[in-house]
Order: sequence, then C-alpha cells, then structure tokens
Amino acid sequence: MLQSLIFDMVGTLFQTDKILELSLDDTFNQLRSLNKWDKVTPIDKYREIMGVPLPKVWEALLPNHSNEVREQTDAYFLERLVENI
Repeated sequence: MLQSLIFDMVGTLFQTDKILELSLDDTFNQLRSLNKWDKVTPIDKYREIMGVPLPKVWEALLPNHSNEVREQTDAYFLERLVENI
C-alpha cells in the first residue's frame, strides 16, 4: 500500500510571504550587481501578483528584459528561496 504525507507549507511551516520577499530582494540585489537593474526591489508590485506562476512574475517585474535574463533570474530566485527556507 502506497502512503503519502502532504504538508501545507504556506503559512503553516513558515511565513511564505516573508521568505518569498527576502528571496526576491536577494534576487534584485544580484541583478543590481550585474548592472541589470537600477531601481529598488519591486516588492509592492510582487505582492499584487504573488501566487502566479514564476514566468508570469518575471514578465511583470522585468518587462524590458530578455527571456534569457528572466530565466537566469528565475533560477537565481529559486536558489535563494531554497537557501532562505
């Protein structure tokens, strides 16, 4: 018999919004260090769209960047997310 255990991590095991926002700030700090972003981290805009798939997040937050930069940003964000968890 196959058994599984499912955790509802969002707000149960940790405060998801804080981890996501910290990881987003880390990501935009990285973009700034690469001279690919020169403004503050768009936390407020991210809060408006939180929960949509990540490709849509990067389309919204980095509308003038190439798909390559968005994909690199996504990979870095996921690394930071795992590290911050």
